[in-house]
Amino acid sequence: MPIMNSPRCIASTDKASDGVETGRDDKCSHTPETRPNFYKEVQWSPDGTCLITNSADNNIRTYVVPPNLLDKSKQLHHLTPYAEIESSEPVKSYDCYTGYSLADPSTTLILSSQRDHPIRLNNALDGSKAASYPLVNPMTETFISPHSLRFSCGGSKFVAGSENLISVFDVSRVGQGPVSYLPTSSKKGRDGVMGMKGIVSALAIDEATGMLAAGTFSRHVGLYDNNGQGECIGVFCVEGTDADKHIGGAGITQVSWSEDGRYLYIAERKSDGVMFYDIRKTGQLLGWLVGRNAKTNQRLGVDVVCSQNSTGVWAGGSDGRIRKWLNPQEQEGPVNVHMEFQGHDGTLHPPARAIS
Repeated sequence: MPIMNSPRCIASTDKASDGVETGRDDKCSHTPETRPNFYKEVQWSPDGTCLITNSADNNIRTYVVPPNLLDKSKQLHHLTPYAEIESSEPVKSYDCYTGYSLADPSTTLILSSQRDHPIRLNNALDGSKAASYPLVNPMTETFISPHSLRFSCGGSKFVAGSENLISVFDVSRVGQGPVSYLPTSSKKGRDGVMGMKGIVSALAIDEATGMLAAGTFSRHVGLYDNNGQGECIGVFCVEGTDADKHIGGAGITQVSWSEDGRYLYIAERKSDGVMFYDIRKTGQLLGWLVGRNAKTNQRLGVDVVCSQNSTGVWAGGSDGRIRKWLNPQEQEGPVNVHMEFQGHDGTLHPPARAIS
């Protein structure tokens, strides 16, 4: 396995902030206890101009990438937040609008969810709220906070995943609830397909076909037609598979489609790898990536990057290393790391598309 020399760092945010207030350090003291702030997740905007982060202080920040970022004559770029979206509660999930373009501020939108609040849509360049969408439990009249959010391919709708439920919203219907509900826990669906129980923790939509893949903390994956508004095509469980025996797992945190929509990559917490399934041909487990080093409850991300005639799967580990697996779909069973390098001293959730 090739081990790369550490690539040259071209930009850094340094510290997210001095600290995050976490409460009293003891019962008798009135001094708040603080801990270092850190990034829980980072996403590239679809146009590649901005980094959108979710931090331990509950704020979503936008970093506009300098246009001369790759100029070798320049020194290290210092990235500072262009805008912040403040939240009183931890952000459970967020997603960038598919038509995001820095040249058109009306498109720079961020969807996010937090406890006891409607789903909100904010502008990433000034933090202002553009819209909100209530998801309410009809029995208790309390807000349901989705654990996963995903814009549809065209951006006119978005999908929200919560406990035993997939909800689809129309973006243009500001202030209104879902246009469709899809309970996932029924014993059998409309086509006799078995349902799946648990929190819908991960969503991905294949751009070519509009097929929605939904993963749960109970380790099930469901496939749904028409961006989540169609029929349930199938449900399967990753527990007990050959991959599970080798790399383990304790709940799905991410599902990602390959560029051609044939392969589905499944990442879990407390797992040493990533499973991948051949959906179009057999719908069966094809293989698994090994050596990810992610035996943690944190949601460590994975990126599937296609360039020219190859596919690379990038992942960060709890040891601070960034790893790449090359063309895993061409193999069966375990797939070893193709190359790796040290990215940081801490746990990494890299926006891997930046390094493809």
